[in-house]
Amino acid sequence: MKRIWLIRHGQSKSQTGEDHDTVNPELSSLGEQQAKRLVEPLKDIFFDVILISPLKRAWQTCQLSEAKSQLREFDSRVIESNWGIEGWYKKILPVNTPNIAKPDRHNAWLKGVEVRASELLEDVLNRPEGQFIMFGHWAIFNTFFHLFTASMETIVAPMNNTGISLLEVDENQKRSIRFWNEHCHVKKQGV
Repeated sequence: MKRIWLIRHGQSKSQTGEDHDTVNPELSSLGEQQAKRLVEPLKDIFFDVILISPLKRAWQTCQLSEAKSQLREFDSRVIESNWGIEGWYKKILPVNTPNIAKPDRHNAWLKGVEVRASELLEDVLNRPEGQFIMFGHWAIFNTFFHLFTASMETIVAPMNNTGISLLEVDENQKRSIRFWNEHCHVKKQGV
């Protein structure tokens, strides 16, 4: 069984208007609280691989979640959409990341979201590991979801901040959506 967990970053300072950096903002105070609320639902799960967007709000969410894994990798395929704007990420390259994961080896910053999601899905499906968790962004996960379900035109899959989603692939390559955008951990704490 292959399990693919998707976690959108917590609320960013761009979302609150505290920071006008729409490309690579940090988490807001609320976003930090949301990310810490991930500790409880993830505490008993050991992931084979953690893939982390190199953008601040995603890796900060990963750190605060305390997700456990032997292998952590920054992966530029998990970055947010470029919103159809060519060169959207050029102004922040190269991105400095903390020493919490292996460096990005994909250099997918200037690729479109559909290309990145397709490459990511193919890679995850072909890797030998079974339990993946990705810390990233809504638009890449929405596209990944469409590719996973093979219905690009008819489904919209919104995600709340720190929403948890789980996709599975069994031994016969049958794909299942175990749950999408679960965020009870946030609501329970009044955040």
